[in-house]
Amino acid sequence: MQGSTSKIFRATADAEKTLMKTSFLSYYISMYNTVNENLGYKSAPVSVDEIYDFLQDLKHEAGEQVPDIAKEDIAFSFHILNMLGVCKSD
Repeated sequence: MQGSTSKIFRATADAEKTLMKTSFLSYYISMYNTVNENLGYKSAPVSVDEIYDFLQDLKHEAGEQVPDIAKEDIAFSFHILNMLGVCKSD
């Protein structure tokens, strides 16, 4: 990674945990977007609350293993994904 993205990761106190959460979230944000597209909501921006609720549903209803992720983690992941040009969010 070059430029401002790598500076953000280096400036983060616990970079390894942050990278793990961002990787996890990028997968589930992608999954959420795919489900939305299949339901006919193409190109709709996604909010932090929608992803947070989606993860809570996975954790409590589907019994999936979900790391401890706060809304701030999701917002940070959206920021990184938006900077890289791979995601749109509200």
